Amino acid sequence: MNILSDRERELLEFAFEQKSVVVSPQDAIIYGLGIGLGDDPIDEAALAYVYERNIAVFPTMPVVLGSPGMWFDKAGIDLRKLVHAGQSVTLNRPIPLDSPLLAKNKITAVYDKGADKGAIVEVTRQLYTPTDDLVATCVAQYFCRGDGGFGGTAKQPHNDWQKPETAPDISVELQTLPQQALIYRLSGDINPLHVDPKFAMAVGFERPILHGLCTFGIAGRAMLKSQPGTQLHALSARMVKPVYPGETLHFDIWNIGNELLFEAMVPSREAKVLTSGRARIE
Repeated sequence: MNILSDRERELLEFAFEQKSVVVSPQDAIIYGLGIGLGDDPIDEAALAYVYERNIAVFPTMPVVLGSPGMWFDKAGIDLRKLVHAGQSVTLNRPIPLDSPLLAKNKITAVYDKGADKGAIVEVTRQLYTPTDDLVATCVAQYFCRGDGGFGGTAKQPHNDWQKPETAPDISVELQTLPQQALIYRLSGDINPLHVDPKFAMAVGFERPILHGLCTFGIAGRAMLKSQPGTQLHALSARMVKPVYPGETLHFDIWNIGNELLFEAMVPSREAKVLTSGRARIE
């Protein structure tokens, strides 16, 4: 029987307020532009997410819907040493436009790596319709470098992802914009790390970095670009290094039936930025 430490119990019992969310066509367009859609003005598949005529919501948008905001200080987590380390999204149905959704957030797991190694805090968010139908589930993993050593569960999140030994079935390159983070933050993530040079340098970066969730959304774009005419139903990845706005992302993708495995790197720095990537498409 697992006995929780006081700090572990405190985090698992941390209360988030439920949030009501309505996605307007403009919200959907701003999100789409934030992950770089529209860079090819004749790509009709991409324009479907940034043009109000018959607009659809891009499938990774749930990661910015119903966010609890900058809650970390309230939970006693050191924001300056926090890194968004992993993310997944699973869609039960398309995100509706101009229709209310209820977002419920909860800390669902805490892993103590040790006093000098930090902790991992997992937050699950579920979006429901007013009739309590589940629309989407998002799971975020935060690496809290300054918050380990509280005597909590040391067991790490299970990861059975293995890089295929074969060459990628397809590779996709997508260019980010120098102002990408400034556009993406309009969808709600106002962490100064992505806009304030002094703040970024104070926490160890040479300049503001791209939101991890923006890179995650770009991964969704790469999956759909690699498989034209399909729909994305689930996406997950580990974020291992930051991306700087303006850099090019190179995705290596392996097609395993209706599942894609992928990794992403920034060739100019030879830096792997996403790993353990999975996507479910149909």
